[in-house]
Amino acid sequence: MRISTCLAWLALLLAGAANAQGLKPTADDLLVQQGQAIIARVHPEIIAHMLRNDGFGGPSSPLIARMMLNDAPALVAEAKAKMTIESHGKGLWLIRFPYVNVALVETRDSLVLIDSGYAAIGPVLRDIIPTLSPKPLKYIVITHDHIDHAFGAKALMGGKVKPQIITSDLFPAMAAKEVRLGGSIGRYNNQAPQFQPTDIGQLPKPDIVFSKKMERVIGGEKFVFYHFPAETEEQIWVSLPGRSVIFTADYYQGFLPNAGNGKRIQRHIDEWIAALRTMVSLKPRLMLPMHSAAVVGGEKISQLLTLQADALDHINQQVIDRLNKGERKDVIAASIDWPERFASAPALDQQYNRPEDIARMVAMRWTGWWDDIPSHFAALRFEEEAKEALLLAGGVDAVDKRARVLLPDNPRLAARLADWAYFGAPNDPKALKLAIDVYLARILEKDMPVQEGGIYFAAAARARAKLEILRQ
Repeated sequence: MRISTCLAWLALLLAGAANAQGLKPTADDLLVQQGQAIIARVHPEIIAHMLRNDGFGGPSSPLIARMMLNDAPALVAEAKAKMTIESHGKGLWLIRFPYVNVALVETRDSLVLIDSGYAAIGPVLRDIIPTLSPKPLKYIVITHDHIDHAFGAKALMGGKVKPQIITSDLFPAMAAKEVRLGGSIGRYNNQAPQFQPTDIGQLPKPDIVFSKKMERVIGGEKFVFYHFPAETEEQIWVSLPGRSVIFTADYYQGFLPNAGNGKRIQRHIDEWIAALRTMVSLKPRLMLPMHSAAVVGGEKISQLLTLQADALDHINQQVIDRLNKGERKDVIAASIDWPERFASAPALDQQYNRPEDIARMVAMRWTGWWDDIPSHFAALRFEEEAKEALLLAGGVDAVDKRARVLLPDNPRLAARLADWAYFGAPNDPKALKLAIDVYLARILEKDMPVQEGGIYFAAAARARAKLEILRQ
């Protein structure tokens, strides 16, 4: 079923390409898609292993995963089929979908929606919300501009009462960045470029914005909105003090948070920590996150948020201290200290990224792009270095042999050698085969996080498609 779903995603992607208004796929995009289809057929164990942690705290859907900007009927049906609705007291619901949650609050005279999900969630919410409450949806809070939080709002704007959008005052600028860098963001986020927004009008337009903090009474109930940069610069979270509830957006994710994304915009670790500690200070009794399950009980909530804040603080301060001592960034990341208190905590499971990824994000915020290796200051195509490395090693055969020896015990180093082979001899069948074998082996590692595994999957797919072309 998982393989057929993966192939169905590819078919849906290709079928929708002609009608999409986004960016035109490049030859490389199409090459990777071709290779992904081959790997899905030939190596089902790879897909199964990649999907073991897929879901980002919720149910998995390979069909939706790379089509979050598309609201095709098949995707809407998939989102609805995998949706669950949880009631958390009168007039409060957590609606869970693959990868993301939204929350609905009923006040005396209206409804408030916290986040709107990806594009296919919007039509589902349009149908589902009236079955939960007959009151009008008057406000949609968009916690940040990511595709799994902001793009469902469009389908909710056509009713008799047009909801007002609430965001931080930085949302328009961040939305503009999403458009300006759509091709880069789409590819790095494993999304089809042909569905990327090309105009800021395709993102929600805020009606109410605030800076730092805003209190607002809606339907007789006080909502408090907090702005703390974290996963994005404009990210916000919400408190409902009268019910002792917090809506934590992406600050809390139920696993080691996406605070070290090597493919996306800068994360703000200092402010992330401050947000978590502010949440604890409110002493909430119910926590509704936009990823992962609801958490009930003040003591449990405090423990989880404090644990995550302490973990991020541990990485953050360690990196800064070691930078100040003159240590190289690669040394810091490769030897980051991670105490057993954090390593054994289920709430800090390394499903998506690793502590060293977060360490790199901290270093990137406070220093330049240079990694302290002298020759790396001058720009040089990696292909030139790779070709020279192959020459010094004695050719592709020698690198192939050594990489396969290293692979069982030192897969990270084996992957570096596979990179030399692939980039140094991109049309050599043996080099392509080595890259495929090493990258797929890395995916199958027991503790491989989703983000890093996705990088190897795309690289292996590209190599596999090139190998197929050479064999023709």
